[in-house]
Amino acid sequence: MAKPDFAAADRLRVLLQGGASVRLLSEAAGAGIRLRRVRPGKDGCTADLLGRDLPDLLRRAEKRQVSVRILRRTGPGRLAARVWRRPGVWLGAVLFCVLVWLLSGYVWRIDFGALEAKQASAVRTLLQQSGVWEGARLRGETLQAVQDQLAAQPELFGWVSLNFAGGCLFVESTPMESQQIRTTTPETALYAAADAEVVAVKVESGFAQVAPGQYVAEGQLLANALRADRDGDPVYQPASGSVTGRVRLRLSAEQAYQTEQTVLTGRSARQSTLYLLGLEIPLEETETPFEQAAVQEEWRPLGVGQIALPGCLHVRQLWEQASRVQTFSLAAAEAMAQRACVRQLLADWPDARIEQQSFVFEHNGNGVVCRAEFVFCADIATAGTMQPLPDPTAE
Repeated sequence: MAKPDFAAADRLRVLLQGGASVRLLSEAAGAGIRLRRVRPGKDGCTADLLGRDLPDLLRRAEKRQVSVRILRRTGPGRLAARVWRRPGVWLGAVLFCVLVWLLSGYVWRIDFGALEAKQASAVRTLLQQSGVWEGARLRGETLQAVQDQLAAQPELFGWVSLNFAGGCLFVESTPMESQQIRTTTPETALYAAADAEVVAVKVESGFAQVAPGQYVAEGQLLANALRADRDGDPVYQPASGSVTGRVRLRLSAEQAYQTEQTVLTGRSARQSTLYLLGLEIPLEETETPFEQAAVQEEWRPLGVGQIALPGCLHVRQLWEQASRVQTFSLAAAEAMAQRACVRQLLADWPDARIEQQSFVFEHNGNGVVCRAEFVFCADIATAGTMQPLPDPTAE
């Protein structure tokens, strides 16, 4: 393979010395050699030319016995010649470009942006199910499929997009914004959900039928959507709002001394898998997996300092679980039965503010029965169909 002439791209300034230097310049100009900035001097003539014209000028100068001395050389010729003499340099550069092109198709890093930990974990799970993690080779159809799955979950994001560039997978999203719209119909009225003493009336719409301090029975009308004006004509206005009442409620719950529960046995196992450049390398594997286990997964991206690598370590921690008969002491059974009563109250009345509570326990051979009595304040208004106006002609 012939050595390339790297000096052809250089720009030269030469000094021509000899009696025939002026004739040489004229001959060179006639032969197509581009000479610029020709200046006569005490030592001879100086001129600028391209490196590709230097061999022709030297041949003509030798015939006319004119010496040619290079005063200045600028351009990439010398550096290119040095690089050519060291093939490892340019071969390494070519190999680097090829590797960058090949490795850019692998996921080096996943940027979850401003996602919260819970949202990032949900996105990580969907990516894992689709085979996308650090070190996996990402394809366009896979990326679009994962994005469609994320877009189908409006409870997590308002808007979400996945963009892959330069080995980094960007998860861009906007937070979910929800607006509660309360719909009412002209026939909506409010009724009491339990026997109570009215503490406060906050009817936003409709016509209140009760006042604070009044006692109401379950099912009694609290606010109607209809009333008569001065002329006796009906006026419609859907009822909405809240009526706070003081309620007295009795509940009961039973807790057995012995129950079958799923508990941890104390045995654990660990599974580790290294994903690197599309390869799956098991590092730790459980020989006898548990029939029932609690699992915790962790994804650890690989990197050297702040430099990400196209791989990650997937660690699964397993804790064996088994069904065991658990025996509770008398005090523990009473506490659990009491807690069950409170949870039952809050399940039926989430906004309850407990003012008084009392608990009575009955013991039998199998467990404890807790009988609780609560006095609490809560919104007792529930929507229903409005009541018509009384007939003035009826006796």
